[in-house]
Amino acid sequence: MSKALALFAAFCVSTVTAAGPTEHRSHATPAPSIIEVPPSGVTLPMRDFGGRPVVEVRINGKGPFAFILDTGASITVVDQELAKELSLDSAAGVRADSGGGGAGPRIVTVNTLNVADAMIGGFMAAVMPLSGLLKTDGAPRGVLSASSFPGCLVSFDFPKKLITIKKGALAAADSQTIFLYPDDGDLPSVPIRIAGHETRVHLDTGSASTLTLPRRFLTELPLTSQPKDSGSARLLGGSSPISSAAVDGALEIGIYRIELTEIFFSDMRLGGEIGPGNLGYGVLRDFVVTLDSRSRRVKLERS
Repeated sequence: MSKALALFAAFCVSTVTAAGPTEHRSHATPAPSIIEVPPSGVTLPMRDFGGRPVVEVRINGKGPFAFILDTGASITVVDQELAKELSLDSAAGVRADSGGGGAGPRIVTVNTLNVADAMIGGFMAAVMPLSGLLKTDGAPRGVLSASSFPGCLVSFDFPKKLITIKKGALAAADSQTIFLYPDDGDLPSVPIRIAGHETRVHLDTGSASTLTLPRRFLTELPLTSQPKDSGSARLLGGSSPISSAAVDGALEIGIYRIELTEIFFSDMRLGGEIGPGNLGYGVLRDFVVTLDSRSRRVKLERS
């Protein structure tokens, strides 16, 4: 099993900073300077790439190109071959850190990016060799951060396979179906409870898995099966092994209770720190997920 795309896009580019000292934590990426969405919003088909939602985008008037729409990416990512085709210019005075002190991805400026009739412009994107990770004909050419539309609601209707982008905001968080996430980066997260243990994980539409937790939970949770090797996740600074096991206890998120046959364990790093884990398609496929990145809220509605 490989979770390379979700980890590569969501965690490895989360340390994009202006030139200067780099802190080993997630950093908010500047919002696009232009955001234009029709009053009625836009609704478009959700294509699927191994459990990851895909939309067609146009960049600087060219395309369409298939991009994964990812709540787990703090910055939009463009495959290096596509960046070359589009002659994207490097952003002045900006660098990226690999999380291990080395050089990270090249940062470029995108003038315009269209998703149907919605448009964002004047924003930064990271350039990475995604084709090396997505070794499939017709694979997506990039990853579009779902946080790129502040002031809008970005909805993933997984049961109906639809994406909607419209202006608006979610109601106040109630910790039942609407959750507020901390102001410590661009990645939305939700509080969960599993087998009596409470923690918080990233809500990650870029992950095709179910639930992934740090490896310390292998000794904290009541397992009903022996952990088994489930491959590794490739990161900019190396790789992280993944184990899987069955747990004696359901996953609870607000009012929802989800029975899982197995969960995954991996010490995915955000800069120099182990990340909190993530919640992926294996759970989200039964929900309508709505992101309000400006208010830092996310809503889950089970169909």
